[in-house]
Amino acid sequence: MSSIDPTAISRPRTPDLISGYHLEKLVGSGGMGEVHKATQLSLGRTVAVKLLNPELAKDPAFIARFQKEAAALAALSHPHIVSIVDKGKTETTYYLVMEFVDGPSLRELIRAPELDVPGALRRMLEICRAIEYAHGRGVIHRDLKPENILLDQQAGGIAKVSDFGLASFLADASPSSRYALTSTHVSMGTLSYMAPEQRVDAKNADARADIFSLGVILYEWLTGEVPLGTFDLPSRRRQGMDPRLDDIVTRCLKPDPEDRYPSVTALIADLMVLVPGSLASMAPVKLTRFQRFREGVRKVVRTTVRVAAMATVVASVGVLGLAWWNTSHPLPQVRPGSALTSGLGLGPPLKTTGPGRLENGHEKRAVSVGDGPNDGVALVVAGRLVSFEEKTLVFPPADGQSRVGRTHVDVTPRMAGDIASLSARVRTDTPEKTWADHALAMVGRAPPQPASALLLMGSDSRYVALIHKGPDTPLELEWSLGERTGTMLGLAAPEGEAVLELKVDAEGILRAYVGKGRDQRAIAEPLTLGPGWMEHFGDAPPEPGFGCIEGTCRAEGFTYTVRQSPPPGTTAPVPPTPVVRAVAANTVPAKAVTPKKAPPPPPPKKQPVKAPPKGGKKR
Repeated sequence: MSSIDPTAISRPRTPDLISGYHLEKLVGSGGMGEVHKATQLSLGRTVAVKLLNPELAKDPAFIARFQKEAAALAALSHPHIVSIVDKGKTETTYYLVMEFVDGPSLRELIRAPELDVPGALRRMLEICRAIEYAHGRGVIHRDLKPENILLDQQAGGIAKVSDFGLASFLADASPSSRYALTSTHVSMGTLSYMAPEQRVDAKNADARADIFSLGVILYEWLTGEVPLGTFDLPSRRRQGMDPRLDDIVTRCLKPDPEDRYPSVTALIADLMVLVPGSLASMAPVKLTRFQRFREGVRKVVRTTVRVAAMATVVASVGVLGLAWWNTSHPLPQVRPGSALTSGLGLGPPLKTTGPGRLENGHEKRAVSVGDGPNDGVALVVAGRLVSFEEKTLVFPPADGQSRVGRTHVDVTPRMAGDIASLSARVRTDTPEKTWADHALAMVGRAPPQPASALLLMGSDSRYVALIHKGPDTPLELEWSLGERTGTMLGLAAPEGEAVLELKVDAEGILRAYVGKGRDQRAIAEPLTLGPGWMEHFGDAPPEPGFGCIEGTCRAEGFTYTVRQSPPPGTTAPVPPTPVVRAVAANTVPAKAVTPKKAPPPPPPKKQPVKAPPKGGKKR
């Protein structure tokens, strides 16, 4: 998220304006409000705080819409959508706390002198998939433009769509003074990206308005100009452009919504035909001086190899190629959790046994790996082989074998329940880089970053992964549960080993922690799965696992515990009261344990006295 010059509505803000957050600097502003880089004090992580314009915060209808949209957006979880962390209000305005994306906007990439058409189309697919996901949940963006699309350098330059929380208020706008105020204060160029029907009646514009905006962005990306009025087709503006792009752009920009793509899904289908390897992830955005230098070196190496101008370079490249292809299954650039659970490149699973213990009690079922008899637990291993060193589960260095390894415990039938915990002391060691590693990095063939992961694995590649990439590297919570996918970055891992834990309660609230005892801290925000949370993992309850990518990965004290919460309506037995325990401890006789002011017993009923017979004597 790049810094921009403040506008007239921007004012200096008190760093502690919002409880729990420390505002650091203004990074963006506009008619709707302003965005600050801030620190979330509870977790010590960087976030983006978006403050609503105080004038708009005085309108009750606008506030109601703000609350409704913020709640809806909290349910959006997609790798190409900037996630919302929190919302609230101050004395003067309302705010949203969002994921902080450290990278430029798409505007800066469009302004680059050189156009990488395949790269542009790949990132366009990422943007379209984000909008397709939002449309599927009834959320329409209505303010798509290059400034609202950020490129996350930390995540490899992937595109992330932002500004759902404020721009979508146009859905409830009407030709009133409030809508006019918003229109006059939007940032420059917004109207150029709006569909014709949205300019006339924004309230009734549907998802096809976003398709028009996507067409404007794609046209500008390919040609360098926004299409206004009668415009030339992209293939006429740039020589060598695929003519099929003309049809895609033209259909997106139809003035009548009925003539456009009926959905973003249909647009994605046409784009994927033009993107070779469209499922591959993007290379990082080359913006820094070092990155530009590296690209120059890469071109020199490729040219030198092609013409064989220097025998020493040719020999070196041959050695590098042999070293690289000796790895049986090169790792694609995908998310660590996906690489560990998808099965691609891991080969057939191998069933074995390992040291460990099983506990199958009435209230608790648990399995621990590493401590116990050698045939204590059944394991399933895929990819790199795993070994045991004393009580530690170890993936040794990836020499001559797959770079990815995974093992999980096969105890599913005995581990049903609705309260679960998976914990271990995890360590990830990065191997020392050789001269070959440095040379491969210069030509973009470096191996992936080492990572360890605690896994809850379901069927159909469903999983939750707590990922450790070594000291001083942010811990990650990653999940893919059907349509729900996402990643949250959290606290930095400590030096040496890290005590990690995944917990899920009976309400389906999943939390990730680092540390133990009083030093245990939450890694990221809770992930709400809801009651019956195990159903998100597929046909059977999840299985606990440990995975490794590159490097050496260790897990000591690997333990998985499952409990069943009491059925609704049941109550636990009530323990004796303190008074009774005190009496028992003082050995007071039971008959003496009587309240001091106990009411006296009722008097016995008087029996009627029979009169004596006549002539008899009274006694």
